[in-house]
Amino acid sequence: MLRKVEMRSAPLALWLSGFATACGLRSDPLFEQSLVHGDSGQLDSGDSSDEGPSACEEPIEMPMTNITVTGELEGGNSSEGWCGADDGPETVYRLTAAYTTDVTLKVAQSEVPLTLRVVEGGCDTGGVTRVCATDFAETSRHFLAVAGVTYDIIVDTQAQGGGYAFDVIYGWPTLDQCTIHEEVIVQQPGGSFVWFNEFGEGQGTSDGLCGGPGRENMFYVATSYVGNIYATAEGSGGFEPVLSLRTSCAGLSELTCASGSADGFANLQWTIDAPGTAYYLSVDQVGYAGGSYSLSVAFD
Repeated sequence: MLRKVEMRSAPLALWLSGFATACGLRSDPLFEQSLVHGDSGQLDSGDSSDEGPSACEEPIEMPMTNITVTGELEGGNSSEGWCGADDGPETVYRLTAAYTTDVTLKVAQSEVPLTLRVVEGGCDTGGVTRVCATDFAETSRHFLAVAGVTYDIIVDTQAQGGGYAFDVIYGWPTLDQCTIHEEVIVQQPGGSFVWFNEFGEGQGTSDGLCGGPGRENMFYVATSYVGNIYATAEGSGGFEPVLSLRTSCAGLSELTCASGSADGFANLQWTIDAPGTAYYLSVDQVGYAGGSYSLSVAFD
């Protein structure tokens, strides 16, 4: 059963039970509302009811507006993921996307190490994990939320519990939130570019409509004339390739993308009609298990 999030007008003083330093008042106009729930999982609305901790069976609804979420991890363990086999408590927030958008999650404060998992389709359905990061307290994470799809945002810990606060920001992530490879693909008539790489299991930094939660290589494409780009990626060792051509880190900046077929190939073609524009070609993967790939790029 879903519980309605109480909405409060900003600025709102946020606090954590036991926090030595409070979040204080926000004057940033980006954050219009805040979501606060108490240390036993219920919303901080003055209600003294003794509800149990939030979990997959009883997530907290999250609105589609820039907010700061403040909470306390307390209770037992009921959710695990492919990263962060945490035996501590967790809180689950549910977002049902009203429109397609990039979503950035950024820790504001934390008393304990945090693991973040974002599961498409809900964590109680065995859905696709879009984000799985054990260093959530150290860095921001982002994913592409597709209109009409439900996402469970799970904040977990290896510790026995503690307070946390994180920002939820809707809109394009900045380019520095993706990892850009040092090699540059240069557009040349009749030219080509070839690259090989191998990945272990892990989380990537780019996301898109064709998938891509695992580690990836994202190359800058230096363009100088109107012409076509052709790219082919072949995966092996379990690597299911995804190709994405975009103009930014944002999933919504994708111009085109292609997922690996049953034979392990992904093929992409695009007409570069705005030379001088920043283009980025990402070799990603359907899953996160890793493996090897080969990339070939050609121009005419």
